[in-house]
Amino acid sequence: MTGIITLDIVIGLIFVYLIYSLLATIILEFIATNFNLRAKMLEKAITRMLEENLADMQNNQSLSKEFYNHPLIKFLGKNKRHPKPSYIKKTTFSKVIIDLLKGKNIETGKEVKSLIEDSLNKGATQWSGGNTKIGEETQLFLKTIWADAQGDVEKFRAMLENWFDETMERATGWYKKHTQAILFVIGLVLAIVFNVDTIKIADKLKKDPKLREQLVQQADAFTKAHPDLDVELKTQQEQIDKYLFPDINKSTLPADSLERMKEEKRRLDSACYANNQLLKQQRNTLLDQANNLIDKDINKMNGILGLSAAGYCSCGDWPCLLKMLVGWILTALAISLGAPFWFDLLNKLMKVRNSVTSTAATQNQDSTDVQSTNITRKG
Repeated sequence: MTGIITLDIVIGLIFVYLIYSLLATIILEFIATNFNLRAKMLEKAITRMLEENLADMQNNQSLSKEFYNHPLIKFLGKNKRHPKPSYIKKTTFSKVIIDLLKGKNIETGKEVKSLIEDSLNKGATQWSGGNTKIGEETQLFLKTIWADAQGDVEKFRAMLENWFDETMERATGWYKKHTQAILFVIGLVLAIVFNVDTIKIADKLKKDPKLREQLVQQADAFTKAHPDLDVELKTQQEQIDKYLFPDINKSTLPADSLERMKEEKRRLDSACYANNQLLKQQRNTLLDQANNLIDKDINKMNGILGLSAAGYCSCGDWPCLLKMLVGWILTALAISLGAPFWFDLLNKLMKVRNSVTSTAATQNQDSTDVQSTNITRKG
């Protein structure tokens, strides 16, 4: 095979992976929204911060359980079906931890330093009257932070927020690994349902130049129609991650007053309702995007490649079925890499192809011009 043929085959495969990765991403976001995957990962991260082990979360007197029962956290849940928040501000985290340490029955303006020190020394929070114990490792770590802050509450608050930020960075990595595994499963299901067999597609593209040209043209049209697809995906992700939580610092009431708590609850209840409406809108948007992708791109691409479940019937023996299974698994692995990866690679290869094609056309034109000048007349 010449270089341009090999390049076209690769571009064709990458375009297939890109389109199905986009569909898999939409399905993943739909699952994440409905099953609250982000909230579960956040809960896992918070539990790792506050408990000796994840099993301690089941204890009703655990620190993490008390953390989630605090009003500022409790009312951040989307709705009754999803009571745990998917996102917590670092300022909210630090405030809740300090609240648990100093207790709820504290008068405005009262010195809290001694209360925090008392909780850290006893290894129990003031919030529940000393009934909630702090794990030894967590207690030691909090005491270390308190010592580094030299007993300054505001420095202690800032260090708690830094701790939270560092943990959230690791939690982002956990979530990406978790979703990549889910993407593989989704990719395998899509490969089987639509019979997207990498080996078979590569073989078809190798044998049929017209098929290669059609698929490359569709890929070129897609990249021109979506020049900033990576930005589109990032914007979509930001919209999915957007939560309508109010800024609790806007209140002019004392931070620990009962009126302040009631005001925050009213605003949070309003935000939860608005967030619930946002989630419904997101689900509808994701469904529309999936239908649009299938109708406009996948059906056209599958028509060009002749992909359908009817292809199963052409395999009548085990070697053929095994080869098809390997093809599906290769497709699933490719889909698990994500749409941004394939879009970036497709853009680079399309530029290489356009450059090669342009160079070849120029060389052909130069060759034609040379031949024309060498023609001599007779007679």
